[in-house]
Amino acid sequence: MLFIDRPDGKKVKQTHALNAVMPYMMRGRNQSAVYYDKDIDVENALLHVRTKNASLGAKPEIPEQDRCSLFSLVLAALVRTIAIRPGLNRFIHGRALYQRNEIAISFVVKQKMTEAAPEGSAKVYFDPADDLDTVTRKVNKAIAYVREVGEGGDGEEIAKFAHRIPGAKALVIGLYKLLDRFNLAPGSLLRVDPFYATLFFANLGSIGLDTPFHHLYEWGNSSFFVVMGKLTQKESHRGASGAKRHSINFKVTLDERISDGIYFARSASIFYRLLTSPELLDMPLDQATSALEQGA
Repeated sequence: MLFIDRPDGKKVKQTHALNAVMPYMMRGRNQSAVYYDKDIDVENALLHVRTKNASLGAKPEIPEQDRCSLFSLVLAALVRTIAIRPGLNRFIHGRALYQRNEIAISFVVKQKMTEAAPEGSAKVYFDPADDLDTVTRKVNKAIAYVREVGEGGDGEEIAKFAHRIPGAKALVIGLYKLLDRFNLAPGSLLRVDPFYATLFFANLGSIGLDTPFHHLYEWGNSSFFVVMGKLTQKESHRGASGAKRHSINFKVTLDERISDGIYFARSASIFYRLLTSPELLDMPLDQATSALEQGA
């Protein structure tokens, strides 16, 4: 690599020999993938969404982008988990470990829920201090933008340009990969490319599907793929006998080279607690972190 640091991250010095050697032993993200499967009770999350939206009422002066959804709440839980556990916001590039400069989450937006409707990718940047309301506004704004511009979005302009010129796809992509290899790819391109993100998120529950495990993309440098399934009801073992509560299955594919198993396990526990206690997403980051530590 010509330059040590990149526009989207800074090189991290590995303190353990085994961690430093792993990128040489397992060169690709999918060679290094581990899988996590968890059903999470979202009854409290659903109630939190309904309560927040009810507080807004039907006031015409309230922008639609301020209205919360389970989708934005889950993304807020992911953002907060990453803010508390910054070791998740890393990637391997050129056999080296990098700390990403920002929290970025990419997801696909369908213009309409039909097979023929075009889809585009949204890439949203978050601040570690963002609470649920801020995440909701950013996510809703990104969805509205992709639907407004139609197929694609800013992140697909490179692909469209290459596709229009005969024989240019191999040349453009090859040049892009070469520049990226030496950390010379322009930051403006990396910023809109959805595959250069903290994680890629898929809400398959929105189209009524169960959750598959998704592969990691070798293009780009995203170390996570999170899939959210459809709402299901399960009988609760607490409270009234026979009562049912809503839950969602999450499947996560991650690159194990960026951290160790204990770090991932504790991070998964924080994500679980944020979803089951969504009021933590309305607190300032330091207060939420303290509450989580006290409840540990």
